[in-house]
Amino acid sequence: MLSDVSEPEPWGADPKLDALLGEQGAKGFRALLESFPEAVGVLWAIRDEDGRVVDFAFGYGNPSIMRSFRLVASMPDRYTLLDALPQMRGSDAFDAYVRVCDDGEPWVQEIRYDTPFGDGYMLGTFIQRTAKLGDGLVVFLTDVTDQRRMEAELRSFADVVAHDLREPVSGITHLVTLLERHADEPPSDEVLRLLRASAERAGELIDGVLAYARAGELRRERVTLNQVMADVAQDLRARLEAADATLEVGPLPEVDGDVRQLRRLLQNLVGNAVKFRGEQPPRVEVSAQADREEWVVTVRDNGLGVEPDHAGRIFRMFARVNGDTEGTGIGLAVCRRVVEAHGGRIWVEPAQGGGSAFRFTLPR
Repeated sequence: MLSDVSEPEPWGADPKLDALLGEQGAKGFRALLESFPEAVGVLWAIRDEDGRVVDFAFGYGNPSIMRSFRLVASMPDRYTLLDALPQMRGSDAFDAYVRVCDDGEPWVQEIRYDTPFGDGYMLGTFIQRTAKLGDGLVVFLTDVTDQRRMEAELRSFADVVAHDLREPVSGITHLVTLLERHADEPPSDEVLRLLRASAERAGELIDGVLAYARAGELRRERVTLNQVMADVAQDLRARLEAADATLEVGPLPEVDGDVRQLRRLLQNLVGNAVKFRGEQPPRVEVSAQADREEWVVTVRDNGLGVEPDHAGRIFRMFARVNGDTEGTGIGLAVCRRVVEAHGGRIWVEPAQGGGSAFRFTLPR
């Protein structure tokens, strides 16, 4: 059985905050931020013998930051900032933190996170506002992930209208013009074939855009993923048999989610594993592993694999690594949208022995 979703454990004591504001002042500070919707965290400067800031210790964090980044109350005892986020070492962001701490000049930036953060995980796009607090910082993070995703989607929709959809529509227009010029003659089989292909291509693109738009709409219920995979195997039975493919499914969990969208997610991933096959008959393995607060589901194949340079791009709208491959380039974008709507993340890694391992998370 899966545990119910609960509020994060409250952050522990912050002696430096008590020393700076006094016991009552610190209590009021925390009370003000306990129900604050934005993520807020305090960092205290760690200085060397010459007084230079070399790192930051974690101070108080409100429930929103703990929930957003899946943090635990023991974080300050186990990590400094550079321990938890090593890529900040020597970065412009770390230098900006130091300037705020030393000079008191506030700093605002927009930043996208997709990285482990101590025992948690930072994912999303945030407006980050940083201000001086004693010999340290207070950081406010406004989540603009959905807004930026919507803006990116609008740009993608504009692109598909301007480019992808215009091509088949232009083809249809051209062929209709040819038919009009020879209205007294029956259309040739070739013209009809091209006309049908252009119309089908336009229809595929429209259906793909609609599927993507609806992928964020959830009707949550208790879902048994093994039953979902049984349905997926039945849906893809003809394709699996035609490719002489093997599908192995291990024990999968029960989750809270939308059964239709999760079925679409797994169907896309398994279908892609068969589509992008290598020289050997396709072999697809679906498994799950429990993490501290989430399930990690893996769809592993022995196919062509994904080049590291394309590992992030393939989840964008209308991204197609191989222009010779049939399809609209929307399938993996739909997968990402489904996973993120469920509160998870999706990525791809090289599989041991060749092929790809697509992994996605779902909250426990």
